[in-house]
Amino acid sequence: PMALQVTASGWAEEDDSIPSRIATAEAHVHRLQQELTTVLEGLASLKEQVKSAEDLAGDQQSDRLRREISDVLKTQASALEEMVRSAESFPRRWARLELNTSQRKSLMLSIKARRMRDQVERGEDKPER
Repeated sequence: PMALQVTASGWAEEDDSIPSRIATAEAHVHRLQQELTTVLEGLASLKEQVKSAEDLAGDQQSDRLRREISDVLKTQASALEEMVRSAESFPRRWARLELNTSQRKSLMLSIKARRMRDQVERGEDKPER
């Protein structure tokens, strides 16, 4: 969730700084990981439960249970496939932390920021930009 900041007028606004947005994205990814872990644990549990129904194949109740589980799993597998496609559609550049700017621009901005911090630490009035 985005942090809220109170403005001079007393109204709360979302913190839309880049670090805040990155933190928000990370929080959402962690939530997604937790949900996927829960799904995997549920599937492992279901495997164990289905073993007894599989052992009784041919039994009317067992066959009905197996059909119901099969139908639900087919629907869920389809939904999971959509989620995979959605995740795959995210720009792959994010994984490599590349922005739409070149590495050189990034390096230059970093150098400038370091120089400005150094000047402020030395007590110079106006850092050169």
